[in-house]
Amino acid sequence: MKVVPEDHKKFLADVVWVHEEVFFLQLYFSSICFSWLLEYCVDDVCIETQEGVKHCKLIAVHAGLEKGKNVREQLEFLKAKDVSVPQVTGLSGRKNVWDIPEELTETVVVGGHHGKLHIEGLRLIIDEGGGLEGNPLAAIVLPSMKIVRDTDNLS
Repeated sequence: MKVVPEDHKKFLADVVWVHEEVFFLQLYFSSICFSWLLEYCVDDVCIETQEGVKHCKLIAVHAGLEKGKNVREQLEFLKAKDVSVPQVTGLSGRKNVWDIPEELTETVVVGGHHGKLHIEGLRLIIDEGGGLEGNPLAAIVLPSMKIVRDTDNLS
């Protein structure tokens, strides 16, 4: 780590390993006898599908989440930036993080890391460049699902 510049160390320390896009709706009710607060997690991301516009939760993680393992535990591990294991699957996995875990079938799971563009249902792998010089940098625009690249002519 001595050869890594300080600004790189700071960037790596500050970078978010996983992001969940959800909206929390709080409702407060009060009467003479009682008052209570209800909190709902509301789907906050819109995407256009063949069935029309769909409201979903969204999870962004570098490589993906492993199917067959507890999603909540994986998310907590990534949020804690736990480097006590030799390999962080959400950052370095390949085939084991390609598909959406079953409990997230109604959640958009977006990432990169795989060096290709792959869109299957709500699993969005947006990485045409693969970090290689000369390959395009790609992004996806929601809700339209339009792919844009740094090589696109926007005029």
